[in-house]
Amino acid sequence: MATKVYLGDLRYNYSGVLANDCMPLGVAYMKAVMDKEDTGREIDSRLFVYAENLIEAIRREPPDVLMLSNYVWNEALSHYLFRVAKSVNPRILTVMGGPNISLEPERQLAYLDKYPHLDVYALGEGDFLANHIVRTFMDAGKDIARLGAIGLPSATFRNPEGQAAIDETKPRHKEVEDVPSPWLTGIQDEFFDGKLAPMIETNRGCPFTCTFCVQGTKYYSKIHNFSVDRIKEEITYIARRIRSHSPNMGTLRIADSNYGMYERDIDISAHIGLMQKEYGWPTFIDATTGKNKPERIIKSVEKVGGALVLYQAVQSLDDEVLRKVKREAIKLEAYKALEVHMRGRGLRSVSDLILGLPGESLESHLRGLHSLLDSNIHQMHNFQAMMLKGAELESLESRKLFKFDTRFRVLPKNYGVYEGEKVFDVEEIIVGTDTLSFEDYITCRKWHLVSSVFWNDGWFEHVVNLARAFGIRNSEWWSRMLPAMENGNEVMRGFLDDFVGETKGELFPTRESCIEYYSRPENFERLQRGEIGDNLMYRYRAIASFHIWNDVCDAAMDATRALFVEHGIDRRIPDFDTFWKDLHAYTKLLHAHGREKEKILSSDRAVLHYDFPAWFASGELTNPGAYRFAGPTQVLFRLTDEGRRELEAALAVWTTHIKALSKMVTRIKVDWQVRECVPQREREAAAA
Repeated sequence: MATKVYLGDLRYNYSGVLANDCMPLGVAYMKAVMDKEDTGREIDSRLFVYAENLIEAIRREPPDVLMLSNYVWNEALSHYLFRVAKSVNPRILTVMGGPNISLEPERQLAYLDKYPHLDVYALGEGDFLANHIVRTFMDAGKDIARLGAIGLPSATFRNPEGQAAIDETKPRHKEVEDVPSPWLTGIQDEFFDGKLAPMIETNRGCPFTCTFCVQGTKYYSKIHNFSVDRIKEEITYIARRIRSHSPNMGTLRIADSNYGMYERDIDISAHIGLMQKEYGWPTFIDATTGKNKPERIIKSVEKVGGALVLYQAVQSLDDEVLRKVKREAIKLEAYKALEVHMRGRGLRSVSDLILGLPGESLESHLRGLHSLLDSNIHQMHNFQAMMLKGAELESLESRKLFKFDTRFRVLPKNYGVYEGEKVFDVEEIIVGTDTLSFEDYITCRKWHLVSSVFWNDGWFEHVVNLARAFGIRNSEWWSRMLPAMENGNEVMRGFLDDFVGETKGELFPTRESCIEYYSRPENFERLQRGEIGDNLMYRYRAIASFHIWNDVCDAAMDATRALFVEHGIDRRIPDFDTFWKDLHAYTKLLHAHGREKEKILSSDRAVLHYDFPAWFASGELTNPGAYRFAGPTQVLFRLTDEGRRELEAALAVWTTHIKALSKMVTRIKVDWQVRECVPQREREAAAA
């Protein structure tokens, strides 16, 4: 009888919204290798992503081996499944693998001691190691004790005396082409279910040494490439299957650490562009672009019709901080030059900063934010430093050296109830260091909210461009938005107060206290309703974008008007009051919003005195009077055909619940939510 092996890369689907909407990749590679090496058909392997399906399979047909991934977002869920499996069949071999384990060997051994239901932890890449572990187990007569006597390379396990042991980790397998494609072999076919997005990798490894990243270690320093021909075949295969099985899924994820940095990536992007023309997919590409070689990155971005944005992660713009985290700095002047090229081609760019890195202070963090703003970045993401097990920053030495103050919070949507037991996955983040107090951390988070609501996605981009045309720096405009919330109407004050309250309330001193809090029935019900425990930045961006847009727009426009008056700009624009009233209305109606699908997709009208689209397109921003209509003109605001189609498809996948919208705002293109502005006379001409 064949040895039954279940492989799982589990994700939560309990809240009604998938916490991780990627198709499995790592475990799919493992199955592909097992299938290739299993010439005698001795191994019967299956893949799982949904915990409910795996529990059912374990109880119905218990496997001989259960192999589950360990990432920060599914560690607890995997351990729960191991316990279930051991309760059904104590002789089952349980194997965990993945980057979410500390670098220090002593802590790796302690990890195995902590979890008696775990037999083996596979260290490093598991493509061939997984097959080796299964084969060794079979050679040991499927006896866990005998397996421990034989030993396993690149793994922790228990020796015959039951003590945790560890063997030397082997180097990574250089010839990645030896790993069969899980796409072209049909292994991934079952996961085209309309919920999961395909994910590919064109290479593995990262040449950079950032201490906050798992791939910053020496183990991952060499780049190993899959062939371009294979990647093109995979993308074509995926595009065809998307059209036939998941037509509403517009997303493609590229798992590379530095996509676009290599010459071959331009060719890959060109092929993706062909798929867009032939199959209408992908409409959105989620990828981290490279940290240098900007000319190549720009070419890669250009090939895919705006589906991919330039993602230049700077993490900090303070030289001392970058030195402490072994980060290769992106020079700001080069970054600004890159921005000019991107904007000149109509392409969008994204960067991010990480709060809580060693040496970062409130002052240096705000300086970095201002510098990025004044470089004309389109989007500026702000993250908190996570204590990622497997990264150098998480080591005991680093914790002591930089005096990290850490707290724990539940990962958004990463929870569930399985056979009556509540399961939560929790992350550890840095909220204080020897240079950053907790109070400063909270202040920084307020400014992050400003970036998320008033800067990212360009809701006020034309207003900022106008301010810049009159000599007002981006950072000066941005700096007025926090006071606009603090001194705004009841809705905006409540919006900010709620965010600060939740920011403090989501943090717990220990993992156990975090789990205990959310396990209480009343708190668990609130968690299920999306009232607590969600990604706050995305949740509040979704609230601002869809629920309270009118108040957000009023706050921004009133603050901008006061800034213009302060600079005397009101005296330089004829009939300023009429102009500003119209610009305010135009800005508000340009953005599609609402609590129901019908409202989001609807059109609106206004009577305006200025042809704003023509004025902004002209670039003559200091002379709006030249674009004044002959008289008051009724204007229609409506979504473009593409915007309506893609928004409707996205809402079909995600729904209008706030839990879903907080995920959807990270999965849609900015332009889809922007209405076009059509004056009455143009509509009449078109009708004629």
